[in-house]
Amino acid sequence: MSQQDAFAEAVLFFDGADVASEMTFGEFEALQNGAATLNQFAASNARGAYVVVGTGLAVRGVVCFQIKVDEDGRVDPDFRVPLRHLVRHAGPGPDVGCGPIRLASKTQCSVSWHATNLWEPEGAGEQSTIRLIQKAIWRNRLGLKLVKTDEVKFERTHDGLRAEKEHKIDQAFGDDGRVSLKQLIRQHNQNLDVITKKYRADLEQQQQIYLDQIRGCRDEIQRLKSLLKHEQNRNRRLQSLLRGESR
Repeated sequence: MSQQDAFAEAVLFFDGADVASEMTFGEFEALQNGAATLNQFAASNARGAYVVVGTGLAVRGVVCFQIKVDEDGRVDPDFRVPLRHLVRHAGPGPDVGCGPIRLASKTQCSVSWHATNLWEPEGAGEQSTIRLIQKAIWRNRLGLKLVKTDEVKFERTHDGLRAEKEHKIDQAFGDDGRVSLKQLIRQHNQNLDVITKKYRADLEQQQQIYLDQIRGCRDEIQRLKSLLKHEQNRNRRLQSLLRGESR
């Protein structure tokens, strides 16, 4: 395996638009196992970025995920977003100097039911989320060293593709690190709630438009009635004058 096949993994957490915390993937796994805490994000929904780093500390792939943190700083034990799987199958992202990266985000996720646990990078130019990630990796405060591993390898061999197809159901249900049926149902219901709320809001907006139109028609009818009454009164007065002249 060549140097080009060597990677490092890191996890960054954001506070607003800024990188607030950096850790190795091993340290992130310690968070998931309950052996460490994320106190600065206690009682919040923390926005994180799983980052795959290649030669020259160039960012090769990013998964923008979010994870719940309780009041004691412990992350959600039911977090089952398969970060490595998502980055391997991610679509193209921006070019931050070393070619387009692979990016998995809320609007670009190869496994649709995981999209609810992702977020969308923001900003433009030097202040864009991906650019800030690359700058943090180049500073290398974590002392990242590339290792030769197949865990985060992007390229998929023929055998790998075949195995992927054969185990498609296993990848979706039950295995450690993958979504459980219970979580899938919960995420499906969440997606359904979002869609229902959207359609309800659209319906209410349309109803309001109709009500405004009805009010406008009523006002116009009232105006025409008043105009008609005025003309009728004027016509009666003219008829009275004509009758007087005829006498």
